[in-house]
Amino acid sequence: MKIYTVESGNVIEGAKVDSFTLKGAGATIPAILVGEEGRGRRLGVLPVQLLPEKYKEWQEEGTVSIHSAEVGETRAGKPKLIESSGIADTEKCICVFRTRIGYRGANEHTGDRDGGTEKDFWGAEHPTFLPFPGEVLCEGIVAQGDAGRMGSGSQIVAVMPAGIVFRTGYSGRLYGEPPEHYYLFRDGQLLSATWEEREVAEIF
Repeated sequence: MKIYTVESGNVIEGAKVDSFTLKGAGATIPAILVGEEGRGRRLGVLPVQLLPEKYKEWQEEGTVSIHSAEVGETRAGKPKLIESSGIADTEKCICVFRTRIGYRGANEHTGDRDGGTEKDFWGAEHPTFLPFPGEVLCEGIVAQGDAGRMGSGSQIVAVMPAGIVFRTGYSGRLYGEPPEHYYLFRDGQLLSATWEEREVAEIF
């Protein structure tokens, strides 16, 4: 499967594999990291089994990028990624969501708009959404403030199906940035657009 990094509307092919040290064992492994360490935060760790050449590069540099992988299991039965050299599967892709949060805000990962609306505490109407269509492999939490109480949100790694729209949304002070982005994996490419762009261009 192809791997993408999704940063609040910005889609980048590939994902960064960092080094993670297992405190109990004292061993360092290659892993994709999401979220943060600290109070009110959580670091999500997804181990990656690299191809021999890439593993050697990781040993020398401490970080590498990978562009395709399959999902496997650790001995404990938890998900891990196994780097692959070819990209055969166009029915799904892997997305590393490094989703932002607004100042004193939060974020969410959902499906497309479902045509409904709901009212908030102040009586304003907002669209409602379908459930998130992805299979979450790993989740971390980012936050603001010393104890994470000013705002927090999740960052995830997920397997996303082709042909189904999904969304990242952001709340809090956004300083003019869009409050959400929509995505569609189609014909081996991951497309990204705001709601306004979808209305104008009808790209999906």
